[in-house]
Amino acid sequence: MRRPHCPLLLALLLLLSCLRADGSALRGQIIGGHEAKPHSHPYMAYLKMDLSACGGFLVAPDWVMTAAHCLLGPPLSQLTAKAKLNKYVRTIALPKTSSDLPTGTSCSIAGWGLIDKDEITSKLFETEVSIYSRRKCVLFYPHLDNGMVCAGSFHEMKDSSQGDSGGPLVCNNVAQGIVSFGYNNPPGVYARIANYLPWIKKIMRK
Repeated sequence: MRRPHCPLLLALLLLLSCLRADGSALRGQIIGGHEAKPHSHPYMAYLKMDLSACGGFLVAPDWVMTAAHCLLGPPLSQLTAKAKLNKYVRTIALPKTSSDLPTGTSCSIAGWGLIDKDEITSKLFETEVSIYSRRKCVLFYPHLDNGMVCAGSFHEMKDSSQGDSGGPLVCNNVAQGIVSFGYNNPPGVYARIANYLPWIKKIMRK
């Protein structure tokens, strides 16, 4: 599957900032994943900058959400046309409440970042992860706050890591998080979208 080049998406980029715990790294690779089936993640966007790239996801025909650290410059970048939705290009739902996800909730992540052994790939990879309890996550990340959520595999090396930044954490077909940061081993930390819902709705209404 080719990397989708998105100059014609021409959406507004909605950026969520993320805070990094000391010693952690921005994420950009799928650990323990496999190649995704073509068109199985029709909301995914590939954002190419000068010397780097990030994931993103379509939340409305004219809005792509990503992580703030993925782009330099103003936090909002206005483009000029809406995405044309079809069976290959679709939006993904956002949370309806600010409630925490139950521990153990099964979620998926996908991206074009590095894969195992730091290999570069032009194919979309995916893997399954589970939500960690906040109590367990603070053992890894003492500075965890309400705007963050941890996810990974309890028994296997499955996680996002180095190019997947900005991609969605999808749980029950809803984008619940944004790939943000972590150490070399699971779990990873995701911006918790539910925490920012009032701000997101306000920005998207403008």
